[in-house]
Amino acid sequence: MKNYLVLADDFTGANDTGVKLTKHGYKVSVGLEEIVIDFENEGSFVIDTETRNLTAKQAEDVIFKLTSQIDFSKFDFIYKKIDSTLRGNIQSELRALTKSYNPEVVVFAPALPSMDRIIKDGFLYVREVRANKTDLTKDPLKPLRDDNVFNIVKKVFPGKECKHYNLNTIRSNKFEITGSERCLTFDTENSTDLSLIVKKVKKKYKKVLWVGSAGLMKELLDVNEKPIPAVGIIGSVSDTTRRQIEYINNQNICLVNVPIYEVYKNDSYNKYVKQADKELKRGKDVVIMSSASQDRNELEKTVRELSEYDLTKNEVSKLTQTVLAGIVRSLILKNKICGVFATGGDTAWSLLELTKAKAVDVIDELDTGIPILEVREGELDQYKLITKAGAFGNDDFILKAFTKLRNAYKRS
Repeated sequence: MKNYLVLADDFTGANDTGVKLTKHGYKVSVGLEEIVIDFENEGSFVIDTETRNLTAKQAEDVIFKLTSQIDFSKFDFIYKKIDSTLRGNIQSELRALTKSYNPEVVVFAPALPSMDRIIKDGFLYVREVRANKTDLTKDPLKPLRDDNVFNIVKKVFPGKECKHYNLNTIRSNKFEITGSERCLTFDTENSTDLSLIVKKVKKKYKKVLWVGSAGLMKELLDVNEKPIPAVGIIGSVSDTTRRQIEYINNQNICLVNVPIYEVYKNDSYNKYVKQADKELKRGKDVVIMSSASQDRNELEKTVRELSEYDLTKNEVSKLTQTVLAGIVRSLILKNKICGVFATGGDTAWSLLELTKAKAVDVIDELDTGIPILEVREGELDQYKLITKAGAFGNDDFILKAFTKLRNAYKRS
């Protein structure tokens, strides 16, 4: 487990970056200025220095006093969170931090593509408008002074070699970090650009000061920390469930559609286990569901196909729960996951019964009528389980459940 030290110049920035850590299973507390500078316990820390609206000299003094007391060797990654619109005392804080930390290289990548804040030709653009043409220059406390990322860092490191990488270079097959520059800046228009930057810098340098917004922090974590995925199991055939499945259809979630009649005829669900197992090992969330959950016509086909084997509707329903629970159990035994959600009370019960759970503790709720449980004993011991009735919940339920499970999970 890697240790991260994050320094942010305001409270919202500290929390925004801390959220990225929690999504990877880290427990995060935000320290206010000097409260946690002793770092008696190992782990990751986020510090709010509250320096954004100070004078440049005051900010530099605060950062230098704080960082000169830190044993940086306790941390695998040092991250300076800055505003994605380049406001604040960026130059003076970097000057102080590099004096204390003395990194091999400073990586300056403030883009936040999810909020339409990108770097193009070295300039910050906000919703396709050059930042120096926006109201950011009129901020009453800390207006934007310079929207050129390369100019900003050159003033921090006068006389030192700095280099800017454009998009054509970053996206070429031959992209590598070369040379021994003190600071690097980059054009970045999406998360893939940021991910490439992280991978190439890590390949070249060991002691890096990462400087950016929550966007770079997310990619740094995604590259360094293997995501702990969650598993969903859906046996319900309600219209509400179908809407929830449709809602996540274009998300980065693997949907494994299981025709129950096919499993019964072949007496095996191994191919569905293999399909889901492959995606889980890539860190991708997986939903295991009956084919009838997504397509109402499949329900009639399942009943019709299995009636040839003299199975009643009740027996088909029981078979469905058993098959889905069996697939999920196999996946849990093969993979480290952060938790499970189950749609349909019978489905959840079948999974708990199959995994030999003895009880569940009610610890919270995702929403009204949607409890969060912790399983006691059996193969799901201490796992978080979110359950709901089939015809219940908003369309975004599955996404919310996955997010809650990841945030509730703590890395060991």
